[in-house]
Amino acid sequence: MDLLAPDAIRTASIFLHLIGLSLGVGGALMLDALIFKYFYCDKITSEKLAVFSFMTRVVSIGLFLLWASGLAFLAIYYVTDPELLTNQKIWGKVFIVTMLTINGVMLHRKIFPILSRNVGKQLFTDITVDEKAMMFGFASVSFVSWIFPVYLGVSKSLNFNTGIENILAMYMLFLSWTCLATYLVYKAVVSRILLTPKR
Repeated sequence: MDLLAPDAIRTASIFLHLIGLSLGVGGALMLDALIFKYFYCDKITSEKLAVFSFMTRVVSIGLFLLWASGLAFLAIYYVTDPELLTNQKIWGKVFIVTMLTINGVMLHRKIFPILSRNVGKQLFTDITVDEKAMMFGFASVSFVSWIFPVYLGVSKSLNFNTGIENILAMYMLFLSWTCLATYLVYKAVVSRILLTPKR
């Protein structure tokens, strides 16, 4: 079997793509759970921060695998069937994964210093309104940008039938709903926990 044959590369790309999605989506959801449990509702410790840092590396590996397999898909399409590159859903996924990558870089640059600064305290004990809004925004982009490509992947009816503008409009609508839901959860649940005296 020729390992460089298009079919072999396609199979390897699908395998890597599924692993990348599993690591990325699973890791991102786990990070959300860790933030809520250990940082919103309890004090940040060095040990918890180390676990958080490890999970971000897992997500980063998933993102790398997505890029590697995705670029391999594009190369295969270009060589074997260029017509597939006219499927606007593909470019919608590329845009969203690009957003995910930028969001990941900004998370490391902006959010990690805040977490490190608040070791020994609850996350929202000593942060500004702008920092809080930034955290909600980054968290929402991360969640939506991991889940939405999965939705696009299983939505075969969108192939060659939907323009990229409609795909991005759906993405932005989902992102807006998630930002609002995150804020409402904070107001309804997290803020009450923070105001509850510790025994």
